[in-house]
Formats: sequence, C-alpha cells, structure tokens
Amino acid sequence: MKDNNRPLVQRFTASLASTAQQLLRQLMHTPEQPDSPTTNAGIMPELSAEEVAQGRRRQAFSSEMFAELLIELPGYQGKILQAWQTGDRQSLRDHVHQLLGAVAYCDAPELESALRTLHSSLATDDKDHIDSAYVQARSAIDNALTYSGHYGSV
Repeated sequence: MKDNNRPLVQRFTASLASTAQQLLRQLMHTPEQPDSPTTNAGIMPELSAEEVAQGRRRQAFSSEMFAELLIELPGYQGKILQAWQTGDRQSLRDHVHQLLGAVAYCDAPELESALRTLHSSLATDDKDHIDSAYVQARSAIDNALTYSGHYGSV
C-alpha cells in the first residue's frame, strides 16, 4: 500500500476501533466492580451519558453526511477533472469551493486539507503550486472513493 494512503487508512481504522468500543460498551453495559480485573482504568476515560449521547449524535451526523458526500463525489470528481483539463480556473475554483462546503460536515480531514490547499492555490498565479495542489486533491478524492468501495472511473 502506498504511504500517501496511510492517513486515510489510519482514520478509517481509528473510526472503526472507536465504533467497536462504543458497541462493546453498549452490549456489555454492566456495572463494574471496583476490584474487577476487567476494568479499563487508564485505558479509556469514563464519559457521562450526555457526552456519550452527544458523541453518537455527532458521529451519526458526520457518517450520514459522509455517505451523502460519497454519492456526489464521483460527479464532483468529473467536474473538477473537466475544468482542470480545459484550463477553466474559475470553474475549477467553483467546483472545489462547492465540494469543500460538503466536506466540511464530514470527518474527512485529508480530503478537506487537500481541497483547501487547491482552493487557496487557485487564488495565486503560481502554476507549479496549483499543479501540485491539484495532484494532491485528485489523489485525496480518488482515495476517498477507493476506500469507500467505489471502483468506477472518471
């Protein structure tokens, strides 16, 4: 696996681990005895019921938004590619800006960072910086689609 995919894989792995821990807490919700060898002292901080509920709502919202993003991402990928190939910087900037608006509600830091870099580079005249930022953003979009199970191509 390529090294540039590592942050995305780590984020998905961390998300999976967090979800698994939450599910285990729900399924195994029994009061712990103070001297029980199964306590998680020092491993995970204890959260109040409100904090857990708030975290679940936030995670559910982010997951729903990410699912919606994945549905629209191939379309954005095509629009961004077409604008890039035709040299239409204003359309490219507009499409990246719209995509950033959607990504901001998802927990996709690598994708968001790459798109922000491309968006800001398009405000300059530094073609090398723009080219580099485009390649980075294109890779982040491709990775998000690939790791989500999308195998189509644009």
